[in-house]
Amino acid sequence: MIAAIIPAHDEATRVEHAVTSLHRQTRPPERILVMSDDSTDATVEVALHAGAEVLLTVDNRHRRAGALNQALGTVRMEPDDLVLVLDPGVRLPPGFLARALAAFQDRNVGAVSARSTAAGGAAALIRWRALEDVHRSFGRYCDEGPVTGQMRLALDLEAVGWRLCPLLETEEGASAPVEHDSPAPVEHVGLVPVEVLRAEPAAA
Repeated sequence: MIAAIIPAHDEATRVEHAVTSLHRQTRPPERILVMSDDSTDATVEVALHAGAEVLLTVDNRHRRAGALNQALGTVRMEPDDLVLVLDPGVRLPPGFLARALAAFQDRNVGAVSARSTAAGGAAALIRWRALEDVHRSFGRYCDEGPVTGQMRLALDLEAVGWRLCPLLETEEGASAPVEHDSPAPVEHVGLVPVEVLRAEPAAA
């Protein structure tokens, strides 16, 4: 299973495009989860309208890293499952996940990124087993200290023995980066009758 997690704070102008790009993957994720971190705009409504599940952070004081830690502590995953961490301003090309999966045929690879440093860009596909190794070693998935982000996670993955895949081209035979959205006017969307859940740790 692939679970995509999009941490979002007031991202109503961009999150729909990110979710739509995941639905359009040739190998789409089984779950698309938007982690709304105290959003005061229409992020939740837009995400639901686009077809994502939504979780709300609880007393998060550590911004993106804290939101990801709450999301990762909530989802139920098997050791061989994969987690895609995606920034809300990124639209992945349709074949990205299918090509990224090929890299995981090497059982020593812990993460594949859309940029030149694995797990260091705006989109990274990561083994759940590798994330659990980081959690066991450091007591958290993402560092909530002053040095945060996916680059920090890449260093943590290497520290616990996982190999990081080199640059994965976003298109066959091309070196263009994934597309980043510019802010755009928010279109009105209606509320969708889907339950919005607060982050609660998964049962052991």
